[in-house]
Amino acid sequence: MAKESLGYVKLEWTCPSCGTRNPGPQKTCQNCGTPQPEDVKFEQAAEEKLIDNADALAQAKQGPDIYCFYCGTRNPATAKTCSQCGGNLSEGEARRRGEVLGAHRTGPVKKIPCPSCGFLVHPDVPTCPKCGAAIARPAPEPAAEPAPSKPVNRWVGIGIALVLLALAGVCAFLFLGTDELTGRVQTVQWERTINIEQLAPVERETWRDEVPNTAVLGVCTQKVYRVQDQPAENAKKICGTPYTVDQGNGYGEAVQDCQFEVYADWCSYTVDEWQVTDRVALSGDDFNPQWPQNISMNGTRREGARVESYEITFNADGDLYTYTADDVESFNRFQIGSRWILEVNKLGAVVRVQPAGK
Repeated sequence: MAKESLGYVKLEWTCPSCGTRNPGPQKTCQNCGTPQPEDVKFEQAAEEKLIDNADALAQAKQGPDIYCFYCGTRNPATAKTCSQCGGNLSEGEARRRGEVLGAHRTGPVKKIPCPSCGFLVHPDVPTCPKCGAAIARPAPEPAAEPAPSKPVNRWVGIGIALVLLALAGVCAFLFLGTDELTGRVQTVQWERTINIEQLAPVERETWRDEVPNTAVLGVCTQKVYRVQDQPAENAKKICGTPYTVDQGNGYGEAVQDCQFEVYADWCSYTVDEWQVTDRVALSGDDFNPQWPQNISMNGTRREGARVESYEITFNADGDLYTYTADDVESFNRFQIGSRWILEVNKLGAVVRVQPAGK
């Protein structure tokens, strides 16, 4: 996905001494003067306003702060020497950046009461304008506890498990268990069918550039042809929820992931295609299967697929069982009166056969 920047915002950090929230770029607490911790954790403001000041924007874009190798002081990304000890920052370590802090927060926010005097204030102000008390970030509301589920009776659970096992056993018995019977071939039956196809108009749908040249074009509508990261002609930009990414310098970048839906014509069309319109069949009860002959054809009719089936009926102690051979060579083995061992499942279907011998 293509990332699109909406702009930059100031993050916040909380003073470890007095709990006051301070603007991200500010290196000391505006309430008590405590220095910003070296391992400071930047957070989103309750309401994130995009920066329009040129100097602040330049600072936000310059990259993560650098820790001095010698004294650990954090310096701006553009600094060459440490502001505290004068050390060369080429050996310093840049602060981590790129952490997604959460969805970009826009729009008005609900005011909160001052913890000291109860005066309603904006969540982003560091101190109460009425009494001067520090305004701590409100704690997130705890998630609702799920209602406790009623325990399932132990014996009910055991009963359900036993029923499922019994059903599985029945299925295995019916489909996997077989009996061996000896039967004789009583009758055979074959059938051979030739499909007859004829040219006839059919309606299809596809992309406009894939419609056959011989087709009659119907109605076309615009549909999403593909989704890509780059803009294109006749494309619609689709973006996800904006989110804030820590830049490692007290600022955050508001970005959103975007893709482009490219549209094209999806069209109906009519074209002549060969379709099965008739079938000619021939059947018999001997071992001389044949295909139908002398089928009338013309310019709009042709022979289609050929289908053949071979069925054998066995008599095993007065009960009849049917088996289907795969091809004519197999079919010819089942001579009338020959003895075969049949594997029959519990549903009465013959699943396998083999000669019984003499």
